[in-house]
Amino acid sequence: MYAPTTRERLRPWLWYALLLCVGSLTVFGSVAADPGGSVVASNDDTSLFIWWLGHGAHVLADALGFGTGETDGLLYTESMNALGGGVNGAWNTSLAGFAILLAPVTWVAGPIVSYNLLVLAFPVLGSLATAVLFRRFLDRLPAFLAAAGVGFSSYVIAQLGGHPNLAYIVTPPLTAWAIVALLDLGRTTAAHGRCLLRDRRLWALGGGFGLLLGFQFYVSTEVLAGTFLAALCFLASLAVFGRRLYRARSWGALGLGSAVAGCIAMLCAIPLLVTMSGPNAPQGAIRPHGVWNTDLLDPILPAAPAWLSSGVSPLPRIMEIDPAELGAYIGVPALVASVLIVAGLGRRSVSAVPVRIAAATGFLVFLLALGSPILLGGRVLVETGPFALVEAVPVLNNILPMRLVFHSTIALFSVLGIGLQWALSHRKLRRARALLILLVLAAVAILPAPQTAHEVTVPDFYEHSIAEVIPAGSVVKTFPRPLAWAEPHADEAMVWQSVSGFRYRETGGYFIGSSPESPVTYSAPEDALDELLHGSVFDGEPMPGADSPEVASAIAELRETGVDFIVLAPEAPLLPGGDGDYAEFLDAAVGDPIFAEEGVRVYRLDQ
Repeated sequence: MYAPTTRERLRPWLWYALLLCVGSLTVFGSVAADPGGSVVASNDDTSLFIWWLGHGAHVLADALGFGTGETDGLLYTESMNALGGGVNGAWNTSLAGFAILLAPVTWVAGPIVSYNLLVLAFPVLGSLATAVLFRRFLDRLPAFLAAAGVGFSSYVIAQLGGHPNLAYIVTPPLTAWAIVALLDLGRTTAAHGRCLLRDRRLWALGGGFGLLLGFQFYVSTEVLAGTFLAALCFLASLAVFGRRLYRARSWGALGLGSAVAGCIAMLCAIPLLVTMSGPNAPQGAIRPHGVWNTDLLDPILPAAPAWLSSGVSPLPRIMEIDPAELGAYIGVPALVASVLIVAGLGRRSVSAVPVRIAAATGFLVFLLALGSPILLGGRVLVETGPFALVEAVPVLNNILPMRLVFHSTIALFSVLGIGLQWALSHRKLRRARALLILLVLAAVAILPAPQTAHEVTVPDFYEHSIAEVIPAGSVVKTFPRPLAWAEPHADEAMVWQSVSGFRYRETGGYFIGSSPESPVTYSAPEDALDELLHGSVFDGEPMPGADSPEVASAIAELRETGVDFIVLAPEAPLLPGGDGDYAEFLDAAVGDPIFAEEGVRVYRLDQ
């Protein structure tokens, strides 16, 4: 019997990857055209990730001996929030794993390019990982098409509008693949009478699974926790509907392989877990419960990024939600098709078992994604949902239920893939042709629209003259300071610090932490000068008198606490006040700037 060569086996996957790259460039062509100067997002969480990508590259450069030597740790740093206790990266979306992997790109092209490379790559990587799972029970064509539906789903494209850590979806499908592979291994070893512990495949599967989970710790612990919940739903479905396929030997192989994987993952995670117990960690639930719940109508009402959407969800929310979170949309045709496939193939067919397992898993996970309470059209339908059990568990209570919909999306597309395979195999039947038409409509309804980018504003100073003006390691207060606002440009001062190669330490910052006054904070605390300017920033009040005793005292306090420079970007977006107000205020309060070119005004305080 002819066995295909490695090249012949890889060729379809290479063509598939190429087509996925074309799809990603189509959706994100706006940033592909300007990868170093634009981002796709309706928020400014992008600045946070750009900062962390630059930070990781800078830490690695210092470790290799060619950095500035001014950074501290990879996971805990005082480069941001320099006067307020620094930032605990173990509790923040530090993307440490990818920051290290992409460090060469960051050194050569800058952190904005590294960020956009992730945006372009993640739909491709997610589709490939899901295709690996789907190929266990589907032919190549339906597996590839269904996997592309997952990789370019509303969830993934929406999260790439500011949350690449949540759009890295490689771990969930490969976790399901590893579970099935370990179960099958137990079955084959039993058939051949081999000892599990002596089977190298068990150790290889467990070791690879452990490294996968270990890396996920350094991308998003929330996705890892969500994968754990989805895996529990998957195992429950397997136990019920796969009981005739898997006997005790299979479950034993799964237990042993999972134990190996768990040990390796925990060893990888030790630095992060130790840091989590360190300084400036949040002391409570990071987000309020009941806000980020999936509405029962979310799957059928188009929201960004679907091309059928007007750009916003028509559903009322408890509070305004970032469009990057609205990724539950799958469309009416896909839902109808999945119901017909489960009803038609879930009884007596060769695909009955995988259909039942996928449908049950997707249903259970979606119940959790609804959150608690369960909402219908923005109104409370059921006061307490199953997710309330998750909210009662420490650490897991930080999961936002909306972000669990991705796991039900994998299950949905596995059902659609099974239906597509059946329809292609029976295309002479009228009902098979009707299903094919319905699946085409489902694909059209869920297609993402090309995403629009906006420019990242970076004054030339941070790429040119900063080394001549600000000594390495200086403490700088920047105007406009980073603000925890969900709108473009709100935190671009963090991008400036990253682009400068972390030449200085920043007093401000957008991050998750805590303070003596609050168990959970989202930005650096205001200093005395910020407090004086607070009214002019948020309430439209006039600037305080630059020659007032209060302002003089605030400037003196900055000097005493170790601030060396104030840097103002007078033409930066979102700078409060009228044109020139801040420049006039600082000129009068601090004195003439020592540098006033390339889009900034630099005021020296350490004199």
